[in-house]
Amino acid sequence: MPGQETVTARPRLSVVVASYNSAATLQLCLESLEAQLGPTDEIIVADCSDRDPRQQFTRAFERVRFLRFEERRSIPELRREALKLATGELLLLTEGRVVPSKLWAASLGEAHTTHPKAPAFGGPIDSNSTAAFDEAVFFCEYGLHMPPIGDGVSRELSGANLSYKAWVVDLCRDLLESGAWEPFWHRRLEEQGYHLQRVGAAVVEYRNSLTWGQFVRQRFHYGRWFAAERVRGARRVAYAAFCPLLPLLLTLRLGRLAMARGRGGRYVRALPWVLAFHLVWAVGEFCGYLGGRGESHREVF
Repeated sequence: MPGQETVTARPRLSVVVASYNSAATLQLCLESLEAQLGPTDEIIVADCSDRDPRQQFTRAFERVRFLRFEERRSIPELRREALKLATGELLLLTEGRVVPSKLWAASLGEAHTTHPKAPAFGGPIDSNSTAAFDEAVFFCEYGLHMPPIGDGVSRELSGANLSYKAWVVDLCRDLLESGAWEPFWHRRLEEQGYHLQRVGAAVVEYRNSLTWGQFVRQRFHYGRWFAAERVRGARRVAYAAFCPLLPLLLTLRLGRLAMARGRGGRYVRALPWVLAFHLVWAVGEFCGYLGGRGESHREVF
């Protein structure tokens, strides 16, 4: 009727994709998302790649909203800018270097419907790589989330495969604005009495696009950032003294997990790279305990 305003229904899903230098996988990611989302659902890509992806993808993915940043930003900072624009009831988070399975969005959406009070759900991260280097990158980056993993409570969810109810953003508004990584959000939720949940069917597949030099740099800075945020005060020296043992301990712990989940052969093949990456991580932790994080939070991707 004349004079009445058109009311636009709130989207059920808003998918936020953090993107950095992974154009080939980003294309596959967006193709998968478009095939499984409803017509009113949102896709927002926040990107700070060396090359602007809008030149390649804007026409191919007309429904996707691209946020472009010329300066390097951390993944949480990219998510922050996208979440400011997201209007969905459920917020699904992923990255341009993973490809969601066909049932990814439906599985997460169903889990939120089945558990209306649960704030966060995530799923497994898989890899089909055959090269030892790529396998090592996967194990070090996402080994804790490798399938098979069933449904249930989990203390660890990855930002590459994660979903929140919209009200979680309000609960963690200060963390969002400060660019905090998802573990800090999850500790906040646990402090409020909530439990994180895993959905075994909500699988994404990791496709490595990093060179060995890029990943070594990432491992060092990730370790440095982790150490600086993990411990404060006089305990830093004690934790730094423990760092020489880390490469062996991390390698053994990850190896046990890989064996338990049927990835033993692949892990053995990737073992030299894994051990080297854990050595770099330990050096990063050592520097973080004694020297603080510096600008390392901007170098983790």
